[in-house]
Amino acid sequence: MKFPVVPVFVLILLTCFVSAIWFISPNDKKNQPETWSAFIYTHGYDSGKYKKTDNFSHYESCRDFAREQSSFYDDVPWECGLSCAFDTRKQGFQCKEMKNEH
Repeated sequence: MKFPVVPVFVLILLTCFVSAIWFISPNDKKNQPETWSAFIYTHGYDSGKYKKTDNFSHYESCRDFAREQSSFYDDVPWECGLSCAFDTRKQGFQCKEMKNEH
């Protein structure tokens, strides 16, 4: 009896492919603590230029910092974002939530 090389090889490749998809899936990412980031738009929203400061534990602390920085730069616009990460496809930061309460 001859050993079935091709079906075993295909089965191994399929197993490797499924394993890679399983480990890459977003559900398996470690849960990081949710932090806030302050975005200070020193040249306005449309310019794409901003100063970003991370790791605020609460929205209130982010807001207070952003307000202070905004007034320092002549009352420029600002926002605070929750759990922001850089998205290479969009070439910018994407956040779960963005707030700007004056």
